[in-house]
Amino acid sequence: MIRDRTGEPEDEPVRILDRYILRKHVGPFAFATTTIAFLFAMRVLIDLLHLFASRNLGFLTILETFALSLGWILAMTFPMAVLVAVVMTFGRLAQDFELDAIHAGGVSFLRVLVPVLLAAAVLTVLLVFFYNRVLPDANHRLKNLTADIHKMRPTIAIRERVFMDDFEGYRVLVREVEEEEDIIRDVTIYTLDPREPTRTIHAPWGELVYEDDGNRLVIRLHDGEIHEVDREDASLYFLMEFETHELIFDDLGTKLERREGGSSRGDRELSAGAMRERIATLAVEKATQADSLEAITSRSLAGMRRGIRSLVASEDSVTLSPAEFTTRARVLMRKIQNAERRLAGKQRDINRYSVEIHKKYSFPVACIVFVLLGAPLGVRMRRGGIGVGAAMSFLFFIVYYLATLGGEKLGDRGIIPASLGMWSINVILGLIGILLVLRRDSRLHLGSRNDR
Repeated sequence: MIRDRTGEPEDEPVRILDRYILRKHVGPFAFATTTIAFLFAMRVLIDLLHLFASRNLGFLTILETFALSLGWILAMTFPMAVLVAVVMTFGRLAQDFELDAIHAGGVSFLRVLVPVLLAAAVLTVLLVFFYNRVLPDANHRLKNLTADIHKMRPTIAIRERVFMDDFEGYRVLVREVEEEEDIIRDVTIYTLDPREPTRTIHAPWGELVYEDDGNRLVIRLHDGEIHEVDREDASLYFLMEFETHELIFDDLGTKLERREGGSSRGDRELSAGAMRERIATLAVEKATQADSLEAITSRSLAGMRRGIRSLVASEDSVTLSPAEFTTRARVLMRKIQNAERRLAGKQRDINRYSVEIHKKYSFPVACIVFVLLGAPLGVRMRRGGIGVGAAMSFLFFIVYYLATLGGEKLGDRGIIPASLGMWSINVILGLIGILLVLRRDSRLHLGSRNDR
């Protein structure tokens, strides 16, 4: 027993127990974080593999792209790792009957969760900082870098027995390529510039020399001939033999050019404070446009009413003919429709920013929710082993992620409030977890009373 004379648990043994429970989570949390991050990283590498292979990218650029991708990978990994670690740890504690021994000492299940909840709260605060300070800049830099990489032309590959039009003003045919030594054989090159005479260059062999990180290519031909026909007089034919002839192609677009300013920032590239400022600006713009639309509509309707009254009264000085009235009505309707579309666009932007603000807080808070939910689930699956616990954790995280994604879409469209879309799944799972914890404590309390 670790109760004092008043019936309350003694402080020192409980502190030792808290440290023990936390140490039990270190290994599973590290394992889950590493495994989940590795799976996400493999997905990123597979997506970028073709892009890296087709561009002449340096190792540092590839490393930078991968490092920037770690931003959203870690943002997804930590909450899921918390759930996996809690399920695995409490499942193992229950399987080894350690929880039974702890409860026999008078420590409730809720009290056992206190150090884990505090650790989850600390991680939540760190993730909120990460979501608002680190992740937006990482996402922005990653978007700009991948856009610059996509603008690069793929590294020009000399292909055998194929007419290649990769070189401006020329068409190249190579019948054999020795890639290891950058040697080409039986080369035929046709000029395509209409301002120049028709020229055909043939050489039995040549060399490929890449310079400026692949952005400059020199085709050095040996022991060949140049055949030229006058464009105006086809009877004039020229033949020139050469020992060495070079064709130089500059600015092939295979070199990465980094933009200075980059593109404008989207909602996932802004902090919560920056998005609140944009929402305030959009709200002012929306109100101004609504007031402008109301004023224009009032003036137009007033003029049309005067015209209708003059027509009904059959006055000599009719201010508005029926054809003009119809034209003005159509113009006014188009103005109203265009203004409504602009106002709807402003509202969509406000909704999107509002959803993203709540997301920056609701997703980190999921760490606390997963502790409340994962601990009783782990105890219930004590005999299932690590595999069952990890699978169940993954299933619950998929449910959480899909619910969050659905709430995000509904919030973006304005069907439900942004707060409801992003927080409802946290509230539901959190309440379920609290009920499971309290239910277990009530059973333990009832069992101890029966033992007496």
